[in-house]
Amino acid sequence: MLHIQSEHIETRKVRILKLRTIILVSLAAFGVTLVGAAWFRRRPRRIAITSEDFGYQEHSPEELASEHLVDLSTASRDDLLRLGGNGEMSDRILENRPYRSKLDLLSRMVISEDTYNLIKHQVGIARATESVKIGG
Repeated sequence: MLHIQSEHIETRKVRILKLRTIILVSLAAFGVTLVGAAWFRRRPRRIAITSEDFGYQEHSPEELASEHLVDLSTASRDDLLRLGGNGEMSDRILENRPYRSKLDLLSRMVISEDTYNLIKHQVGIARATESVKIGG
């Protein structure tokens, strides 16, 4: 009888240990999930788009020059470097021409939102509504 009681007690201890382990593992997994969710939570976008950023900018090359704006579709690499970016940014802008709107820089993922916010008041597009000839 003593042997049966000790087996019953041992079985009960094992069950309690298993239950404690399951509870601890569950709590740890829940904690990791909460930390992961907080860590990877989507950060708010810092882009500030105004109505002037939308649509076609109806500017002539002369208007852009008088406002000291760089024409994204015709500027040289040196002109683009003067915007404050690096050579990679300038090359990406050159490679993705022609543009019809400043927002093409974002929609085509040419530059980051932070870079766009830095240069958007320094650039424009002349004759944006003219048809674009692509290819040979």
